[in-house]
Amino acid sequence: MLGTRGTNEERTTLKISVAQGASSEIGFEPIGTSFTLDGGDWVTLELAISAVAQVEFVAWPNGIAVWVQFPGDYIVFDSSGNELDRL
Repeated sequence: MLGTRGTNEERTTLKISVAQGASSEIGFEPIGTSFTLDGGDWVTLELAISAVAQVEFVAWPNGIAVWVQFPGDYIVFDSSGNELDRL
């Protein structure tokens, strides 16, 4: 998805999903917000295209840490498109 959200900067989304038959915690750092997802579910992280290269994903047993530059303009949505948090 490309677009703008109240700014002139183009935005995109990154999809973070959990494999079928598993559950996992997705944490957003350094903020400390986390969500537990069941297999096949996902969240998306909306951010400015210019910030994509600064996002770091760290895998650990039963989870993923998503590190973003802070402060920033990031929005987390659930798989139904509902806003979960602004980072």
